[in-house]
Amino acid sequence: MSHAHCAICRTSYHLRHDKRLAFLMLNNILGGPSMNSRLNLRLREKYGLVYSVEANYQAYLDTGIWAIFFGTEQRRLNQSIQLVVKELKKIKSQQLGTLQLHYAKEQMRGQLAMAEENNLSVMLMIGKSWLDLGRIEPLATIFSQIDQVTAGQLLEVANEIFEEKMLSLLTYLPEKS
Repeated sequence: MSHAHCAICRTSYHLRHDKRLAFLMLNNILGGPSMNSRLNLRLREKYGLVYSVEANYQAYLDTGIWAIFFGTEQRRLNQSIQLVVKELKKIKSQQLGTLQLHYAKEQMRGQLAMAEENNLSVMLMIGKSWLDLGRIEPLATIFSQIDQVTAGQLLEVANEIFEEKMLSLLTYLPEKS
C-alpha cells in the first residue's frame, strides 16, 4: 500500500489585514485543530480516506500562506482531492447559520483560552505580537473582536480566498519499490 501526500495552498491575508480574524475563524471551521472540523469529519470520519487532514493559516507582515495538508493511499488521492474541493465550494456557497456561527466563535475562544494555560505558548505569542504589531492584545479584546465576526464576513472571505483558479496543488507520490 503506497501513500500519497497532498498540499492545496495559496497566498492569503497579511498580519494586519482587516479580514485576518474572520479568515482564522473560517480556517478553524474548515480544517483547524479540532476533531469536528469539516474536512476531518468528511475525509476521515465519513469516508475513512485519511488518517489526518489539517488546514493551516500563517500570517506575516507582508503576506500570508494558507494550506490544506493530508496523506492518503495513492488509489484514493483523486477522491480525497475532489472531496476537499467540494467542501471548499460548499463553504463558499452556504452561509453559516446562527448556531453554527455561535459554536465556531465558542470553539475559537476556547482554543485561545487553553493556549493561555501554556506559559511557553503565552510568552511566544506576546513576543511575536510585540515584534510584529508593537502591542499586546489582551484576551478580552480578542474575544470582543471574535464576537464581531459575522456569517456574511465569513462567506465573503471564503469566496475571496477559496477561489479555485488561485489554488495550487502539490502531490508527492513515492516511487514504488
